[in-house]
Order: sequence, then structure tokens, then C-alpha cells
Amino acid sequence: MRHSRRLLAALFGLLTVLAVAAPGHAAPAAAIPPAQYCDVRIIVAGQWVNGYVVNVSITNISNVPVTWRGTATLRPPGYIIQAWGASITVSGTNVQIWPPWNPPLLLPGQSVTLGYAGTGQPVLPNIVCQPA
Repeated sequence: MRHSRRLLAALFGLLTVLAVAAPGHAAPAAAIPPAQYCDVRIIVAGQWVNGYVVNVSITNISNVPVTWRGTATLRPPGYIIQAWGASITVSGTNVQIWPPWNPPLLLPGQSVTLGYAGTGQPVLPNIVCQPA
């Protein structure tokens, strides 16, 4: 029983340290680092011998309007063959992804979903949100 209490106390101490060391999500909007304006979920929804489908969900988790943009790098000889919910431009191996509407704002709590199909190995985007 004494070892169980020590183990629980040690576990509680470790969790406390991790909670203090973890970035805070309850900070005011002015203190939110740019990466924390949006929650971005990226899923390889399908993959086969020479192709794949990627789905992306972007949710504004801040209390200010944000814009978003994405980039990815293709692995030759792959390319993007179709996209939905976003505008995509490919130049060589560089892929630019942005909202297809104007103005490109996500209000607090709003979400957008997009995706694309490509050939070759799956290419996952880097999505960045920033205050509008």
C-alpha cells in the first residue's frame, strides 16, 4: 500500500510538471503563438500503389478572425491531380494551398475542410494560421 501511494504521488508530480511545461491553451489572444490560432487535422484518407487522398480540417480555435495558407513539397515524380475546398498551385515540387473564397477569413469557431488527391507518395501540407 505504501508503494502504491508513492507511485501515485510520483505520477501526480510528473503530470504536474508536464502540465506546467506544456504550452497553455487558455492564454489571451494576444499571447497565442501563431501555430495555436487553428487546430489542423490532416488525414491520409486513402492510399494505393501510386496514389493517395489527403483530407484536411482547419478550425479557428482563437477568439479573433484568422487567415490560413498551406504549403507542401511534392516528391518527384508525384503531382496533385485534383483538389477540393481549396485553391492549389503547383510549381515544380512546390505546392501552395489557400482558401478559394474572398475574404479568406475563418471567424472564431469556424471550420473548413479541404483535400486533394495525388500520385506517388502522400504529401502532407504545412498549414499556418495568423490573425486577419
